[in-house]
Amino acid sequence: MADLTYAHCAMRAARRPSVNDQWPRVPGGGAPRALAVGHGLWIIVSTVSGHDYDDGRLPARIADAEWLARCGVAHHDVIARAARGHAVVPFRLLTLFRSDTRAAEEAEKLRATIEQALDRIGGRREWVIRVAMSRPRTAAKLHPSSGTSYLMARAAESRGVAPTAVARRAARELVKEVGRHADRLVRRESVAAHLVYDGALLVSRSREHDLSVTVRQWARRLIPLGCRVSLTGPWPPYSFVSLERERG
Repeated sequence: MADLTYAHCAMRAARRPSVNDQWPRVPGGGAPRALAVGHGLWIIVSTVSGHDYDDGRLPARIADAEWLARCGVAHHDVIARAARGHAVVPFRLLTLFRSDTRAAEEAEKLRATIEQALDRIGGRREWVIRVAMSRPRTAAKLHPSSGTSYLMARAAESRGVAPTAVARRAARELVKEVGRHADRLVRRESVAAHLVYDGALLVSRSREHDLSVTVRQWARRLIPLGCRVSLTGPWPPYSFVSLERERG
């Protein structure tokens, strides 16, 4: 069965981007490599077996949670590696083409969209800010019998901590303040009951230090309200650009 081309992300570079055999690989895939689209546009791709990734086998693979997690981690890690030296536009997980030629042709069709996205995110990275309620410590201790029971107990504990009105107001003030350091800010949907706010920021590298200082200051202010504040990143700009295309 013929091999397929797995697309990770698109980027712009004057010369071939540096990619080596030490980069992560999706399950059953070859080493990532740079594929030229032309006129300074590149996509990072891997060769994968059609036996594992074709339309007939893929649904069963996706149903395998462990395999899907391994694929997702490798896909993200490749994009993160590429983003260290270039602005990147991620393809979604499991974006597949019948050949390198088809992948390059599709990227060429999307050139205008890709170029606009790269202009928008150049010199910027994504950061994620979360405000969550934390349950006060009590004398009662959990003594789970396994890792799974521990996780279940913690999940149940988190579901029981509902945000207060005061915490919500404080979170809104925090978001307003950190938003001044970002070019864009989007709220992310979450089903976790203990989360007061979950958002992504597109931040210029020159303003990342100011953002970090502001978050640390607010984190101390929100502790008495029973809130914990976290800032994670930098990440590739998943929340601000993507190439949502069906598999070719």
